[in-house]
Amino acid sequence: MNKKLIAPVLIASATALSGNAYAQFSGSWDSSFSKRLYVGIGAGESKLVPDTSAVAGIDVVENNDTASTLTLGFDFSRRLTAEFQYADLGDSIFSGNDGISYAEASLSGLYYLWNGLGSSDYLDYDGLDQRTGLSLYGRLGVGKMENEALDSVQFERENDAQLMAGLGIEYALKFGLGIRAEYINFDTDAKYRGLSVLYRFGGRKAPQAPRAESELDLPTLPAPAPIETLPPPPPPVPELLPEVDNSLIEDVVSDDGDGDGINNAQDNCAETPPGTPVNANGCAMFNGTLEGVNFLTGSDTLTDTSRTILNDVVQTLIAFPEVRVSVDSHTDSQGLEAANLDLSRKRALSVVRYLTAQGIPLERLEARAYGESRPIADNDTRAGRLLNRRVEFRTIQ
Repeated sequence: MNKKLIAPVLIASATALSGNAYAQFSGSWDSSFSKRLYVGIGAGESKLVPDTSAVAGIDVVENNDTASTLTLGFDFSRRLTAEFQYADLGDSIFSGNDGISYAEASLSGLYYLWNGLGSSDYLDYDGLDQRTGLSLYGRLGVGKMENEALDSVQFERENDAQLMAGLGIEYALKFGLGIRAEYINFDTDAKYRGLSVLYRFGGRKAPQAPRAESELDLPTLPAPAPIETLPPPPPPVPELLPEVDNSLIEDVVSDDGDGDGINNAQDNCAETPPGTPVNANGCAMFNGTLEGVNFLTGSDTLTDTSRTILNDVVQTLIAFPEVRVSVDSHTDSQGLEAANLDLSRKRALSVVRYLTAQGIPLERLEARAYGESRPIADNDTRAGRLLNRRVEFRTIQ
């Protein structure tokens, strides 16, 4: 096959195969990892050293040439990528101005060994999730070599197909643009080193209005296990109390205008509705972010610290049996919007399940998922994203 026809045939075939793979996998997402299609173009230098030892009077006089690459790839998981590549490796020149051209069509797998962004129990993603930041990867694959004589030189290619291996570094931005530097060994007589520019498709979508709770199709949760009923305490022993001045009682009552048990002097929320659980400052306990409730990275699994905090919530709800609360889950904007909404839905349900397992009736709880639609801080900073990943408790009137 003429090498000028190889690239179009390869790219057309790769596009069809990868397009089918993208359609097949685009509907299922692994936590906040995004399966994405990408393209790339690169340039560099090749080293071509054909074996001329069996031919008298023929020597290689120029074995370095300019090379170029075209790439089409698909990220299947946080660490694995499949990639089609066409490389025009240039020419090896012999004495007498004869020579041989080299071109390689290959299919390889890339394994991402390391990423500089790291991860944390308090992050919904790391650099491998979105292929962002600085990464180190290795490459292993198979290729088909194509050679042509530049003049009248006769040659014999020992193997059409061969193994290929390489190592590279990649730096990518969160909107899909990236750059690579890599070294590839195609065979004993063909090597390549160069730079390439990549662009990954998919990624972020335009924000949409949050879905109402009725659209979330929340599953029916199992009823909590029955709680053993303790016998009632014995009646108090009557005790004669001294007569109290009623005017003093009236003064004390008048110091608590909203009847929440906190004197007006210490009450920062002087109009709390009756029956609302309040903190030492007289403000509703369930009216915002519940600090310390977090999940393992990219999942709906509560941390041990989160369970301890929710145990205190259980005690408060038991002390105020008439109170109903909503559990509102939010994420940052890393990853796809649909994946973030689904993750926040799972996390809200995880909290509700934990509370019902501790004896809180399901009818007192509502799970609400907002995904990334209601940020309270800047998603472009790490500190802002940490604030946006939150669980809120709010009293339902």
